[in-house]
Amino acid sequence: RIRVGTTGSLEQILRGPAQLDDGTHNFLGALQTSMGTLGAKNLKEMQQVDIVIAPSLLTEGKVYQKAQQLGMGK
Repeated sequence: RIRVGTTGSLEQILRGPAQLDDGTHNFLGALQTSMGTLGAKNLKEMQQVDIVIAPSLLTEGKVYQKAQQLGMGK
């Protein structure tokens, strides 16, 4: 087994509030935001949404994160 460490309590990881801005906390908030972006009312609708994957979106905004030392750009 690999030891990965702990970044917060289970409550923080699932519901927030996040003490870190790198996306490791507040899973339910992220899920809610994703569902709103996709226009899904529930998980079943979310699973049926057609999603287009654009590789450039993976790097979109990373320059700004690095410059401001935010999120994954720390």
